[in-house]
Amino acid sequence: MVYDPSHPDADENGYVMYPNVNIITEMTNLIDASRSYEANATAFAATKAMTQQGLQMGQG
Repeated sequence: MVYDPSHPDADENGYVMYPNVNIITEMTNLIDASRSYEANATAFAATKAMTQQGLQMGQG
């Protein structure tokens, strides 16, 4: 809470409640999560392709 009685969102005591969200930290976390998802999807696709090749080799 910050004392700013001139702010339009101030309460009756003159305090404004701001969110405790750090935009830089949240964006960093978002990028990390996105890259992790992409890496996991790529690893899954590679594993699937190797498994399919192994099955095809076993049939021939």
